[in-house]
Amino acid sequence: MIRCSQADCGWVAIAPSERAALNQYEAHLLETHVETVEAEIPDGYVQVRTEDGEWKTMRAEDAREFHD
Repeated sequence: MIRCSQADCGWVAIAPSERAALNQYEAHLLETHVETVEAEIPDGYVQVRTEDGEWKTMRAEDAREFHD
């Protein structure tokens, strides 16, 4: 079972397989927890919001570890 890891979010995947659950989770994150901003971000980098609400620019690989 996959649950959303965002604070105060009770979303849970309901799917027949792990792959389908991951697809649902990805769609949920994009629809609910992602916002688009106008910013110059170098190729290969993403911006993530820190616990204090600030934005931090980092490599995509580092962003995965940042939220683990």
